[in-house]
Amino acid sequence: MNHDGEDIAPVIPEAMVPAGTRCVELHSSAQDLARFHSLDVAEQALVENAVERRKADFGDSRWCAHEAMRSFVADEPIMRGARGMPVFPDGISGSLTHTEGFRAALVGHSHRWRSLGIDAEPARNLPDGVLQAIANRHERRRLRNLSANHGVQCADTVLFSAKEATYKAWFPLTQRFLDFDQADIDLRADGTFTSYLLVRPVPVPFIQGRWLVKNGVVVTIAAVGR
Repeated sequence: MNHDGEDIAPVIPEAMVPAGTRCVELHSSAQDLARFHSLDVAEQALVENAVERRKADFGDSRWCAHEAMRSFVADEPIMRGARGMPVFPDGISGSLTHTEGFRAALVGHSHRWRSLGIDAEPARNLPDGVLQAIANRHERRRLRNLSANHGVQCADTVLFSAKEATYKAWFPLTQRFLDFDQADIDLRADGTFTSYLLVRPVPVPFIQGRWLVKNGVVVTIAAVGR
């Protein structure tokens, strides 16, 4: 796991990263286009009409991915596929994320990992009404237990992030949308979770993941192995 950017301790520990993958994170609150301009012109063209903030986020997260890929393949553009998902070079599975002041990418060999998902969110509670929209009653009951009995902070945002990471791991396998109510996520106090997929057909019955709240950031990682 590599870290770059502002002088802030890394958020994601090695133990959280799936075996044989590489994660690179970047801490920056500046709207800096330097990394965007370092991308291949084909990648830059994907967001050529976007505002500068979008270009900066796009460039920073893809910069993380290119740094991570150096361990696996020659550098190639990361293009964009259906629903905006990144398309990694042949032989690579990967995922990107960015949020306030934090960007990260996770990549690995596709012969070992069928798909990977990483998501980051600010470590604060969801706006009013969002939890009711994304969580079923079983998930809400588990969240109450995590908060009351294990002291987990912003457990609702951890759940939201776990659903996002699950979707990122799901889509490359199916090319299908997965709504919030189509995965029942069991968050556990030990920093792991299982996403039980409620749609059919499915390539796998569930997706395993890990979660962490650290340095003002919620991070979740989901992975589907071979």
